[in-house]
Amino acid sequence: MRAVRARIRRAITAMTLVVVAVALVACSTTANGSDASTHHGPPSISAPLDATIGTGTGSGEVAVVAMGTLGDPLNTFWQVLSRAGATAPWHVVTPPGVADNGGLVVSAGAGSSGLLAGFEPSQALVFSPIALSVDEGRSWSPGLVQGGLAAVPDALAAGSGSGSIALVRNGGGEVLRSSGTSSIGSKVTSRAAIAASVAGRACHVGTLGAVALDDTGATLVGATCTAPGVVGIFESSGQTWRLVAPRLTGVVGAATTKVVRLVAVGGVIDGLVAADDGPLTRLIGVADSTGGIWSRSPALSVAPRDRIASTGVESGGGFVVLVQRPDRSLVLDVEAGPGGPWQTTPPPPRGTAAVVVGPGGVVDALAVATTRFTDWRLDTSTASWTKIDTVTVPIAFGSSS
Repeated sequence: MRAVRARIRRAITAMTLVVVAVALVACSTTANGSDASTHHGPPSISAPLDATIGTGTGSGEVAVVAMGTLGDPLNTFWQVLSRAGATAPWHVVTPPGVADNGGLVVSAGAGSSGLLAGFEPSQALVFSPIALSVDEGRSWSPGLVQGGLAAVPDALAAGSGSGSIALVRNGGGEVLRSSGTSSIGSKVTSRAAIAASVAGRACHVGTLGAVALDDTGATLVGATCTAPGVVGIFESSGQTWRLVAPRLTGVVGAATTKVVRLVAVGGVIDGLVAADDGPLTRLIGVADSTGGIWSRSPALSVAPRDRIASTGVESGGGFVVLVQRPDRSLVLDVEAGPGGPWQTTPPPPRGTAAVVVGPGGVVDALAVATTRFTDWRLDTSTASWTKIDTVTVPIAFGSSS
């Protein structure tokens, strides 16, 4: 009996030591200024390259979509589409002469009619050709990025008179800059450098995911943050970096975050932020249109098995988010201006690859079928979609093999 009691005492002592050890670890974590939530990874959801953007003139829009045989990378051909306004026809303005199977990204802002397009690396290509247009895509001048562009829609940014910047894939993200030449290759910063800054330590930087140039030519960088509620939009300030976006509070205040879009057009800085809120991902639009005073939209919920099919940025600010559900049905939400509420539209037509919101809130869905895209316009009076334009794109299948 004494032997049994001795074994029980030893077992109790061992369990007590385990509890004490766990408590010490918890205290140590708290003492280091973090908690369990800071170790959660950032949201896994991302924005694809299919995207639209207002050009900043208030009258033009640009879309980037994949066409061809989408299940075959060698026969998938990315296209740049442009129009001068909601009543104008769409034109295919894809820069010629470079294989675009890996994807395309486009930035507006290189002057009132300027576009900067970049080609994602594919096949044996390890760097990214770029092309600059000053006439809305009617003609292009070639250039290159000294590295492979990151596979995100905002990997390029063009400023008016302030050169261009690019986000490349090295080491979790590096930012390169040009001074107006055809090559973007001068290193501005890296993921490691931003993470080591005071602002970066407050964010617990993961990877870099977007770049932009504001009206003054200052560099903006979007990143993931594992510090709860911190939004990783950084602005250069001399040789340092500072966080400029508002901290999330309320329902998503304890969430890790990821900047999935970052665009500065027409005097408005727009960021689309994904927040990891348990089983759901919340999307929040943040915007600065008044020189430092940021607005914030309500949270838009995305279910675990949903994926973002495309995103768009209105010329006056505000985001468009197209979500595909597991059954392949589509849900379209439009942010009513910078920091405005989300409005769900009637389901867009089958095959919709990108959505444009023009001046006056005109909503167009671009549906793709191999070599043809169809523009469907939302009729708000009948809550239905009407076909207004169809364009056939000449595609040379097999030309990339």
